[in-house]
Amino acid sequence: MLKYYQYSISGQDLISVISIGQLYAEGDLHNAINGYWGPLFSWLLVPFLLFKSSQSFALYSTKILSLIIGFFTLIGIRFLSYRFEMDEKIRLSILFLMIFVVLYFSLIPSFFPMDLLLLCFLVYYLYFIFDPNYSDKLFNGFVCGILGAMAYLTKEYALPFFIVHFVLFNMFHYVNDISRVKRRKILKNFAIGIVVFFIIAGAWSAIISDKYGKITTGTAGQYNYELVGPDSQGIPMWNGFMKPTNDKAITTWEDPSYDKLIKWSPFHSVKNFIFQLTIIGNNIIKTIGIIQTFSIFAILILIAYIVVCIQPPRKLISDTDYLYPLTTILLFIGGYILVFVEFRYLILVNILLILMGGYLINKLFKKTSLTDIGKIVLIILFISSFILLPVTSITQEINEGMYIYNLSNILSNQYNIHGNLASNGENSQYYTSEGVAYFLNSPYYGTNLINWKISSDSELENNFIKYKIDYYLLWDNSTANINLLSKYKEVTNGTIAGLKVYAINGR
Repeated sequence: MLKYYQYSISGQDLISVISIGQLYAEGDLHNAINGYWGPLFSWLLVPFLLFKSSQSFALYSTKILSLIIGFFTLIGIRFLSYRFEMDEKIRLSILFLMIFVVLYFSLIPSFFPMDLLLLCFLVYYLYFIFDPNYSDKLFNGFVCGILGAMAYLTKEYALPFFIVHFVLFNMFHYVNDISRVKRRKILKNFAIGIVVFFIIAGAWSAIISDKYGKITTGTAGQYNYELVGPDSQGIPMWNGFMKPTNDKAITTWEDPSYDKLIKWSPFHSVKNFIFQLTIIGNNIIKTIGIIQTFSIFAILILIAYIVVCIQPPRKLISDTDYLYPLTTILLFIGGYILVFVEFRYLILVNILLILMGGYLINKLFKKTSLTDIGKIVLIILFISSFILLPVTSITQEINEGMYIYNLSNILSNQYNIHGNLASNGENSQYYTSEGVAYFLNSPYYGTNLINWKISSDSELENNFIKYKIDYYLLWDNSTANINLLSKYKEVTNGTIAGLKVYAINGR
């Protein structure tokens, strides 16, 4: 299947991570060290990039790496499934479903491989922390610390999630074990896990803090929070030309840590506090919508667990089969709803809901007198509901990105277009231009929009001069700035449908 998805770029995020991996492969640590993007996926990509690979091979490598990560994720999901009591037939049916789910997250261009890598580490972490015999082995705390740190090196969001989750679940284990000896072991497990986590996470934090001249565990959280603020002007790179982060970067998105956004806090004013509540409310509604797209049963599974967990705290805390996965889901979602939610952020939630559904089906089989045929039908309905989205998406996204790849080859081979690029348009035109720039291995400076309005001829010409733009891509037969552009040579002679390319330097 890989050949049908080898050209999907997944937007500017993947371009940035590939570029960072290339910097590590070249030994350019100063530019490679980055506070916005977790380094681990780029590190894993380095062996593929050591021999000056082409841009298309670098992209292809991310797909190979994603499938390798997906393979180990499937093994982790199998381990985790044993923390949910279910008949082996139900378990095997779920693991069959998981193959398509993991392929979906590995291949589809709208997903980012770092989210899959994060899932991989968290699945193994949950296997250990959900262990009913967690206190019996000091090894558990050590492994949890390692896995939590690897998750943080993948994505900054894992740091607050792991700390809160690990503290809370050690409390659960402590309260549930009345043995004084076991309680001591739990405390040791907790201490070992936290120390290991902070040694690894602290080392990376020190590295990026040194680069940015301030103490930080990462810049993504602060950047994204400021991005959704009441006075935000949106992502700066979508608002006029911007120079890429370094001489080898494709766009400035490689390290947006340097972007100047408007700081805000919900506690600065009543207006800000209400604005924050509005964000939370909208994100809760969006999250429910995302969960519902997993399966028609997804919300029902979640509601069933919530209903069961409405019981006295003393009794609830011992009902770990329901408490553990539900608490994990609520904690994982909780951090995102403060800022914004995307489908790809909730991969872990999808996996847990499938396992939770398998547990509920197992309970149902035990408490009812369903016939064997009835049980088979129910399992098929359950599996089919969750498999529908992955299968249809995998089918619909075949050869996604091939147009951009082929267009880039035409521009390079027939018209020798390389150098500093810029374009008109927004959204789809922006991403297409960026993809073209990636395959051409040329820096992309952005679009002709300033404060979301098309720049005047004088503004655009000044930007051409300021940023030393070599070629300007004009999409969809736009007439914007056509008076200015008529002064420059259109190099393709109108041979490419929907695109004109103007040579700015050396007109």
